[in-house]
Amino acid sequence: MSNNKVLIPLTQSLLSQEIFPHIEKFLTASNNNLTLFFITKPPTGAGFGKIDGGTDYVHMPGDGSARPSLHPIYATQQQDSIKAHVEAELIPVTNRLRDLGYNVSLVVSFDKNPLDAILKVIKQKKIDLVAMSTKARVGMTRFFFNDIANQLSQKSDVPVLITHPAGE
Repeated sequence: MSNNKVLIPLTQSLLSQEIFPHIEKFLTASNNNLTLFFITKPPTGAGFGKIDGGTDYVHMPGDGSARPSLHPIYATQQQDSIKAHVEAELIPVTNRLRDLGYNVSLVVSFDKNPLDAILKVIKQKKIDLVAMSTKARVGMTRFFFNDIANQLSQKSDVPVLITHPAGE
């Protein structure tokens, strides 16, 4: 029997990581390959040492400050920096999942439209299941703030496992 390919969309929000206990509970390590898919807006290049506010990636405490430099900072350099930070931040998560026996890979995506990025990677990697956490929205808030998880469940050709935080 072949392994299922499971895509787990993540952001810097801790809410996005609340899917992992459900993954461990419902998906066996021996039958499922996990792709952690971190999505953020693309940086535009910061010019000469200026911080780029165009991306939604937030620098964490301890990150080096952006000081004026003698050379330009290009968007690709910012992407490399963000990828390195994401990989470092997710080391505890990936190590824990690997220790449990899961085959885990990490993909960092820079896209203005997270839904399109997720749908694209579903096709490219032939994903069998998407698993993600989202805030529970009902009534008028759901009408005005139609979240990515809801849109994905309607547009995806594969099943989408959606969990909500406890107490919501």
